[in-house]
Amino acid sequence: MKNSVFRFKQFKINQSKSAMKIGTDGVLLGAWTPIAKQPLSVLDVGSGTGLIALMLAQRLPKASVVGVEIDENSANEAADNFKNSPWTSRLKLIHNRFQVFAEKSDETFDLIVSNPPFFKTPIKQSKSARATARNNQYLPYEDLFTWVSKLLSIHGQFTLICPFEYRNDLILLGLSNELYLVKELFVKGMNGTPFKRILMCFSKVKANLVTQELVLETIRHERTIDYQNLVKNYYL
Repeated sequence: MKNSVFRFKQFKINQSKSAMKIGTDGVLLGAWTPIAKQPLSVLDVGSGTGLIALMLAQRLPKASVVGVEIDENSANEAADNFKNSPWTSRLKLIHNRFQVFAEKSDETFDLIVSNPPFFKTPIKQSKSARATARNNQYLPYEDLFTWVSKLLSIHGQFTLICPFEYRNDLILLGLSNELYLVKELFVKGMNGTPFKRILMCFSKVKANLVTQELVLETIRHERTIDYQNLVKNYYL
């Protein structure tokens, strides 16, 4: 997935300047995020190339989608990717820190998604754009959950992907912001290996938790049927 232009079935993404390139995490989140409630307003926090926003624009033909991105090069590239997509009239990119955007915003969203930075410790030795994109000192989980709680509509949902070992901490963080885990997907590379990622769906409305599992590959570079079915509407 390192090519500068990545082509999906209904859109393409130029990622030559973006700090973080297209990866499995973003594709999983864009494809898995529950949309049964047919949200009409979507916010993509840390939009990067615009991948998740574009996937959700494809899945939700009546929704408006806003992406917020801190990195200038990524923001400009995402804006171009939005402009060159079939859904340009429903997509908007804002170059800003999420915290600043959220503090100024007076609107709420039916769906908020985020593929947030993973590292919990500052990466002081590197000032690269990629390190900025992956270092959560720029968007701590505490800030993310606090502002998501403010921006999420009463019946809205918030989804994110993160390392599996963060699960319990994020459940507690959600509870402290009146966000309840209602659906989760445990992800592992292959059978016999530990879970590496978890996709989580939070709501302001309590519900019985639904837990599912996904294995990505049967052998190296050979996708499982479940993974193929999840992403079949996007990959060429």
